[in-house]
Amino acid sequence: MSEPVKSRRPYRSPVREERARANRVAILEAAHRRFVADGYPKTSVASIAADAGVSEDLVYVLFTTKRGLLVEVLNFSVTGELDSPRVLEQHGPQAVREEKDQRRQIEMFAADISRRTASVRPIDDVMRSAALVDESVADKRREMHETRLVNLTQFVTWLAANGPLREGVSVEEAASTVWTLTGPDVHRLLVDELGWSHERYAAWVRRTLEDTLLPPPPAGSATPRS
Repeated sequence: MSEPVKSRRPYRSPVREERARANRVAILEAAHRRFVADGYPKTSVASIAADAGVSEDLVYVLFTTKRGLLVEVLNFSVTGELDSPRVLEQHGPQAVREEKDQRRQIEMFAADISRRTASVRPIDDVMRSAALVDESVADKRREMHETRLVNLTQFVTWLAANGPLREGVSVEEAASTVWTLTGPDVHRLLVDELGWSHERYAAWVRRTLEDTLLPPPPAGSATPRS
């Protein structure tokens, strides 16, 4: 009777894995620079590969298409990390979820979302222009902003769990308001067109969300404003 064949364990090389991660980061960073500087239509995969110091074939192996690479650049720009957890599972949103004071929740959310919007804006601008010539990019951008609305609805749900929203404001309306105020279009108008600093924009998001989503504070109570 023959001996059972032992299955081989897959060989894992830490050095090889680290090199693969480094290549992936190099491609994402090179793509970010190229897309922002030259736009989506004029950016070639060959130029990205050359900037990253890798072969063009490797870019296709890792990201399949230029559109797939653009989407991954957007995801990477949010955290600067590979394979990060979904947005709602990350530290910032989870800290907002655990906080029990509504105004403190909004303060924490405003700081987190302002940073994310500033990081994502340049690539969202690229996707916005690319959507004019590539229907698949348009579909993906639409899908991503629909996901953003779902995530922000969850934030409003966490907020409403700690107290009432402003009278007459539903969770749906509140989420739509947050989605609009913290979106790339409003950020572009205030920061690029009016020249607001990041700090001024973040403070505006906080104040506006407090005034729009929450009941007025009791008479005589002091609400700190920055």
